[in-house]
Amino acid sequence: MSPSPFILIIFSVKKLPKLVIYSILVGVIAGGGALLFDLVLRWAEKLVMVGLMRFVPPKPGGEGSSAFVLPHHWYLFPLILGLGGLVAGFLIYTFAPETEGHGTDSAIEAFHFKKGKIRWRVPIIKTLASAVTIGSGGSAGREGPIAQIGAGFGSFLADVFKLPTELRRTLVVVGIGAGIGSIFRAPFGGALFAVEVLYTQMDMEMESLIPTLIGSIMGYSIFGAFHGWKPIFITQGSRFTNPAHLLMYSAFGFFLGLMAYPYVKVFYGIRDIFRSLRIPNIFKPALGGILLGAMAMFFPYAAGIGYGWIQVAIAGQLAFWVMLIFPFAKMLATSFTISSGGSGGIFGPTIVIGGIFGALFAHVASALFPSLGVSPEPLVVVGMAGYISAVAKVPLAGLIMTMEMTGGYGLIVPALVVIIFGLLASGEVTIYEKQVPNKLSSPAHIGDFAVDILESLTVEDALPYCGKAVWVSEGENLERILDLFTRTRADILCVRDARGKFSGIISINHVKEFVLQNRELIFPLVLAHDLITHGEEVLVYPRDNLKMVLQKLTKLDLGELPIMEEGGRVERVISRNSILITYSHSFEG
Repeated sequence: MSPSPFILIIFSVKKLPKLVIYSILVGVIAGGGALLFDLVLRWAEKLVMVGLMRFVPPKPGGEGSSAFVLPHHWYLFPLILGLGGLVAGFLIYTFAPETEGHGTDSAIEAFHFKKGKIRWRVPIIKTLASAVTIGSGGSAGREGPIAQIGAGFGSFLADVFKLPTELRRTLVVVGIGAGIGSIFRAPFGGALFAVEVLYTQMDMEMESLIPTLIGSIMGYSIFGAFHGWKPIFITQGSRFTNPAHLLMYSAFGFFLGLMAYPYVKVFYGIRDIFRSLRIPNIFKPALGGILLGAMAMFFPYAAGIGYGWIQVAIAGQLAFWVMLIFPFAKMLATSFTISSGGSGGIFGPTIVIGGIFGALFAHVASALFPSLGVSPEPLVVVGMAGYISAVAKVPLAGLIMTMEMTGGYGLIVPALVVIIFGLLASGEVTIYEKQVPNKLSSPAHIGDFAVDILESLTVEDALPYCGKAVWVSEGENLERILDLFTRTRADILCVRDARGKFSGIISINHVKEFVLQNRELIFPLVLAHDLITHGEEVLVYPRDNLKMVLQKLTKLDLGELPIMEEGGRVERVISRNSILITYSHSFEG
């Protein structure tokens, strides 16, 4: 009797590497989160924009009709956007202050500086706050919240299965890629974005690319199964056929690079102004909403995500005066929405600005040089790719995502030209302030570039730079332990048993989590013996090489390890800082 297909599937799954399974799970959650978030936004738009203000924004060709109706009840903009900001501010600053701003930057920060840790409540609050912000007409993108849903679930999964920090960071990257890939229907571009957006200097997390592709494909497949497989934007399939246009594309790319400066300057300048205001944080997004609402009363094109206006621009149906004002109004609108402390993505508004710059450039080029036969479609498409590449430092992702979102594969050559000149003109400016230049600058990769030398160095070499071990007996209570951590600033305490022998360590991170989760306990009743997290497996010895010690620190997620010296004595502890100092001094000898 042959085995059932179900048994064969289970057997096959068991043979898959665990990381593949984790990546699939993260992709499924990101795709499902994208579906739910998109549903909420559509409902909010119908209720608020269409129902209350009689404003029917255009939709991109892959999501509906590009026909639009400007608002009848334009005077409601400040009220509705102000209320939306107030609700978002309450959610953010009451439950998860780290969800303010654009979600992708928060995920980048978690990867580099927080060991990939994202609180479980962050994706939930980010989703709700962003839905309110965008649904009420705020100028923000859908991708930030979805990226943070995926990244947050990746971090949660790592906690559930007690995965090491390295894998947690990988799953955070997978979550970013799956979220971006699903909401933009760009699986390859979403994965590239996730591994590229972490750095500004053409560095990538290539080790995470395959699992991120898996997650992105899963998210895209789930989202596409419900919303179809068309690209977001519908084009006529323009192709590059005239080399004489390369000079024009070069000039356009240089222009986009220069336009990155005012965007970033305005975005963070307004952020700094709002941070300096002496009013409760909860009210700041409401003030930002009111300011955007006042502007939208006279220029409603700046409200909302704005993808539909790209479709109108591709068709050449956007008035010149609108194109002239639109990009700069959108910069302000996005800054009022997100820099005030509101919640949403920055990627969406950025590609909208780039696309409209393209339409504007095409109009001017046609008027000045009618013999070139310039049409708006190709410049809108390459404008999207060029501007997000210049502003976010994601040239490969900017290229591939735009091609997937528009089907504009025939424009790869001019898009590359625009991207190259945009990067040259924009210098080091970036909209993601948590990016670092390269892996060498990231705390996530400390030690990666010193492996060969660390293998030749031992704990004995590091002893002069190691700190003293701080001891506590098994019978000491939690109050005494907290006092020791406070006074000594140690990362671990060594615990001695009744015979005075080493019996394990207490980690400060474990104690913090224990205190937060068990506030109702009477601290004097909790003893050191109850808080031991690791036993003799944490010990290192004088002849151990520093590469192995660094790997053990990373695997156990500890700040220090006790050193067992001759005679069974533990007098010192070794830390990452001790290893770095030893490594540095090795060049002096």
